[in-house]
Amino acid sequence: MELKTKTFVFILVSFLLGGIAGGFIGRTYFASQPNMHRPSRADVQEQFAERLQLTPEQATQVDSIFEAYRKNFGDFQKQYWQTFRFKRDTLRLEIRRLLSEEQNKLYEGYIKEMEEREGRRRGGRER
Repeated sequence: MELKTKTFVFILVSFLLGGIAGGFIGRTYFASQPNMHRPSRADVQEQFAERLQLTPEQATQVDSIFEAYRKNFGDFQKQYWQTFRFKRDTLRLEIRRLLSEEQNKLYEGYIKEMEEREGRRRGGRER
Protein backbone atom coordinates (compact mmCIF):
# COMPACT_ATOMS: atom_id res chain seq x y z
CA MET A 1 0.00 0.00 0.00
CA GLU A 2 1.29 3.47 -0.86
CA LEU A 3 2.42 5.87 1.85
CA LYS A 4 -0.33 8.33 0.83
CA THR A 5 -3.00 5.67 1.26
CA LYS A 6 -1.61 4.57 4.62
CA THR A 7 -1.50 8.17 5.80
CA PHE A 8 -5.06 8.78 4.61
CA VAL A 9 -6.35 5.65 6.38
CA PHE A 10 -4.44 6.60 9.55
CA ILE A 11 -6.02 10.06 9.56
CA LEU A 12 -9.51 8.67 8.97
CA VAL A 13 -9.12 6.08 11.72
CA SER A 14 -7.78 8.80 14.05
CA PHE A 15 -10.82 10.96 13.38
CA LEU A 16 -13.12 7.98 13.85
CA LEU A 17 -11.53 7.07 17.17
CA GLY A 18 -11.57 10.73 18.24
CA GLY A 19 -15.26 10.89 17.47
CA ILE A 20 -15.92 7.77 19.47
CA ALA A 21 -13.92 9.10 22.41
CA GLY A 22 -15.70 12.46 22.15
CA GLY A 23 -19.08 10.75 22.13
CA PHE A 24 -18.16 8.66 25.14
CA ILE A 25 -16.88 11.66 27.09
CA GLY A 26 -19.88 13.74 26.08
CA ARG A 27 -22.30 11.04 27.10
CA THR A 28 -20.46 10.33 30.35
CA TYR A 29 -19.84 13.86 31.56
CA PHE A 30 -22.49 15.91 29.80
CA ALA A 31 -25.35 13.43 29.66
CA SER A 32 -28.83 14.85 29.66
CA GLN A 33 -31.15 13.90 32.45
CA PRO A 34 -32.85 10.54 31.88
CA ASN A 35 -36.39 11.94 32.16
CA MET A 36 -35.79 14.54 29.45
CA HIS A 37 -37.73 13.94 26.26
CA ARG A 38 -37.39 15.37 22.81
CA PRO A 39 -39.97 18.13 22.35
CA SER A 40 -42.66 17.52 19.77
CA ARG A 41 -42.95 19.56 16.60
CA ALA A 42 -46.00 21.32 18.05
CA ASP A 43 -44.06 22.18 21.24
CA VAL A 44 -41.22 23.70 19.22
CA GLN A 45 -43.59 25.74 17.08
CA GLU A 46 -45.49 26.93 20.16
CA GLN A 47 -42.28 27.95 21.90
CA PHE A 48 -41.13 29.73 18.72
CA ALA A 49 -44.39 31.70 18.53
CA GLU A 50 -44.19 32.63 22.22
CA ARG A 51 -40.56 33.79 22.08
CA LEU A 52 -41.22 35.96 19.02
CA GLN A 53 -44.55 37.13 20.43
CA LEU A 54 -46.34 36.19 17.23
CA THR A 55 -49.99 37.01 16.75
CA PRO A 56 -52.27 34.02 16.13
CA GLU A 57 -52.35 34.93 12.43
CA GLN A 58 -48.55 35.11 12.25
CA ALA A 59 -48.22 31.83 14.13
CA THR A 60 -50.52 30.14 11.60
CA GLN A 61 -48.51 31.56 8.69
CA VAL A 62 -45.21 30.48 10.26
CA ASP A 63 -46.62 26.99 10.88
CA SER A 64 -47.56 26.70 7.20
CA ILE A 65 -44.04 27.84 6.19
CA PHE A 66 -42.52 25.21 8.49
CA GLU A 67 -44.83 22.60 7.00
CA ALA A 68 -43.93 23.58 3.43
CA TYR A 69 -40.21 23.15 4.11
CA ARG A 70 -40.46 20.04 6.28
CA LYS A 71 -40.60 17.68 3.28
CA ASN A 72 -37.59 19.37 1.69
CA PHE A 73 -35.59 18.95 4.87
CA GLY A 74 -36.69 15.33 5.15
CA ASP A 75 -35.59 14.64 1.57
CA PHE A 76 -32.26 16.35 2.17
CA GLN A 77 -31.72 14.40 5.39
CA LYS A 78 -32.48 11.14 3.58
CA GLN A 79 -29.90 11.96 0.88
CA TYR A 80 -27.37 12.94 3.55
CA TRP A 81 -27.73 9.64 5.41
CA GLN A 82 -27.50 7.65 2.17
CA THR A 83 -24.24 9.44 1.34
CA PHE A 84 -23.01 9.03 4.91
CA ARG A 85 -23.69 5.28 4.88
CA PHE A 86 -21.90 4.92 1.53
CA LYS A 87 -18.83 6.80 2.81
CA ARG A 88 -18.85 4.83 6.08
CA ASP A 89 -19.09 1.52 4.24
CA THR A 90 -16.26 2.54 1.91
CA LEU A 91 -14.11 3.43 4.93
CA ARG A 92 -14.90 0.08 6.53
CA LEU A 93 -13.98 -1.76 3.34
CA GLU A 94 -10.61 0.00 3.21
CA ILE A 95 -9.93 -0.97 6.83
CA ARG A 96 -11.01 -4.58 6.21
CA ARG A 97 -8.46 -4.87 3.41
CA LEU A 98 -5.67 -4.22 5.93
CA LEU A 99 -6.84 -6.81 8.46
CA SER A 100 -6.21 -10.52 8.75
CA GLU A 101 -9.13 -12.95 8.79
CA GLU A 102 -9.09 -13.07 12.60
CA GLN A 103 -8.89 -9.29 12.85
CA ASN A 104 -11.81 -8.97 10.44
CA LYS A 105 -13.91 -11.13 12.77
CA LEU A 106 -13.00 -8.85 15.66
CA TYR A 107 -13.73 -5.81 13.51
CA GLU A 108 -17.19 -7.20 12.65
CA GLY A 109 -17.94 -7.53 16.36
CA TYR A 110 -16.75 -3.99 16.92
CA ILE A 111 -18.96 -2.66 14.11
CA LYS A 112 -21.95 -4.57 15.48
CA GLU A 113 -21.42 -3.02 18.94
CA MET A 114 -21.14 0.46 17.41
CA GLU A 115 -24.36 0.00 15.43
CA GLU A 116 -26.22 -1.31 18.48
CA ARG A 117 -25.01 1.66 20.53
CA GLU A 118 -26.06 4.05 17.78
CA GLY A 119 -29.45 2.33 17.56
CA ARG A 120 -30.01 2.79 21.28
CA ARG A 121 -28.92 6.43 21.05
CA ARG A 122 -31.38 7.07 18.24
CA GLY A 123 -34.10 5.31 20.21
CA GLY A 124 -34.93 2.94 17.39
CA ARG A 125 -35.52 5.68 14.81
CA GLU A 126 -34.26 4.60 11.40
CA ARG A 127 -32.46 7.16 9.32
